[in-house]
This record gives sequence, structure tokens and C-alpha cells, in this order.
Amino acid sequence: MQKIKSLPMALTMLGIGAATSFAEVKLTDNLSTSGFLDMSANGMKPDSGDATLNAEVDQYEMDFFYKFGALSARADINSIGPNGAVVFEQGYVTATSGALSMSVGKFLSCSGFEAAEPTGLFQYSTSKLNTGYIGTPFAGPTYGGYENGLNVAYAAPKFALYGALLTSVWGTADTDLKSPGFEAQVALMPVDGVTAKVTFLHEVIDDTTTHDSQSEVNAWAQYAKGPLTVAAEYSMLMNWKVKDETGNGWLAMANYKFTDKIAATVRYSGIKLKTPKDPDTEVTFSPSYTISPNWLVLAEVRQEIDLKATSYAMENTFSF
Repeated sequence: MQKIKSLPMALTMLGIGAATSFAEVKLTDNLSTSGFLDMSANGMKPDSGDATLNAEVDQYEMDFFYKFGALSARADINSIGPNGAVVFEQGYVTATSGALSMSVGKFLSCSGFEAAEPTGLFQYSTSKLNTGYIGTPFAGPTYGGYENGLNVAYAAPKFALYGALLTSVWGTADTDLKSPGFEAQVALMPVDGVTAKVTFLHEVIDDTTTHDSQSEVNAWAQYAKGPLTVAAEYSMLMNWKVKDETGNGWLAMANYKFTDKIAATVRYSGIKLKTPKDPDTEVTFSPSYTISPNWLVLAEVRQEIDLKATSYAMENTFSF
């Protein structure tokens, strides 16, 4: 949630779509584009075993924006990972009338504090809420993903409402409406610099041998004014992956801009389920340097507290 793109007001306030840090490039009166190139070197040193060290282009993305009066559309194309696999990330059409908007297609979930793209993050890695347990049946983010469906949003100056009917909340490739998902969100902006959002996510599950539904309540609040940004997040998990599995996750983060170019972030996050009994937690420190308005470099040191492993990263992101 670090940077916000120029989107219809209701979608911007509710966090729909990936954020980016640079102005759109206008191609025609009705078509504009933006994107980014993200590269990194990263490694991990466990307490025992071999260390790893990798360098690669993590992601190249092109986003296209179409505007026809009250109608607009967006399509994002991604090339991800070392093999350069090209994917259609999201694409949707939006109709806007005053404070009310409706979108249909494939779009990003409104849940979660952290952005889906590196251009919207304060650091290289994502939190435990956005990653989940590593190497367990519960691996994967608690945030909703890129979802097929329909959403309706209403945005007022100090609050916004959002609701969506989806083929799946957590299954990006799922297209079966016989086991639908739902999202509902209330967003509050009571004073300048303060944002708070509460989201309820629910999905009907096909596999009734394990569980017939999965739900989450996600809430976060942010204060961002001047050089300081602080945020806290909490998620309550219900029937998580299996029947009667409950748990919770949390995040606390602070970012401070020492100058227009130099900033630093500290984050602590964790996730705890009934099984396994031990929580999965991490703490991250990440300084950053803005070379130009569209070129950001950062470093990161992340300690996996319960896994007893330390990871390092250098990231280079160019936005356009």
C-alpha cells in the first residue's frame, strides 16, 4: 500500500488492482500504459545446512488502461520468474457513476495491508500473512488472490464500502461458481493520514471430506503523514485448509523517510494455527534508496525466528 495508481476513486480507496509508483504513459486519448521491471539477488543461511544465493529478474509487467467516459478497463500482463513464463494476471471492466462503481472480470482481492506487487511494498519480502507457513500443508497467503467475479464499491470522502461475488477467494485458477466465494469490506478514513479497513472473506469448498467452507476476518490500520508510516494488521482464520482448524496472524510495521531519497522499514509478522502448535514468525529490516522517481533500490535482512534461518536480499525496481 506504499504507492497508489490513478484508478477510479472507489477502487483506489479499496485497494483494487496492483499499485505502481510511476505515472501512466498516454498512448492515445483512450489508452495508457505503465509497468515495471523488478530484479533481485537473494540468499538464505539456515543454522544448519547449506546456504543459498540466487540472482534473477523476478518480474516484468505491462499494464494497459482503457478509458471511455464512465467505462474503463484494465489488463495486466506479467513475465514471472527465471523461466520468463508469461501470464495474464488480471483484466476487468469498470462502470463508474459518481461514488458508485461496478467491475466485472478478474481483479485483485481487496484484503490485506501489503500490496501484491513489489512496487507497492516497503521491503523485498512479504509478511507471514502474505506468505503463510513454509513447508507445511498450510503454506500460502491468507490474503485473497486474483479473483474471477463481480464487485460493487461505494466511496465517500471518509468511508467506503465494497462487496464481491467470486468463483474463488484463494484459488486464482478456479472458475466454478457452484462453490463461490465472497468478500465484503468497510474502509474508514476519519482524518488525514489515517486509514482503517476490515474485510470478511468466505469461500464454499467443493471437498466436503475435509471442510465445507473457509473464512477469514482481516483488519488493518495505517497512519501515514510526513516522513512516518506505521501500520498494524490482524487476521482471524476459520476452518483454515481443514475442518475446525482455527488460527490468527499479525503484522506490525514502521517506515521512516530520513530524506527524499533515504528510508528504512522495520516489520514483525507471524501466523499461529491450532496445528502446528508453534507459531511461524519473522522480523525484517530494510533500508532503501530512491535513485530517481522511477528507480528504487533496497536491501533486506530477514530473520525467520522459528525456522532459525536468516535471509538477505538486494532489489532493484524500475517503474514506468
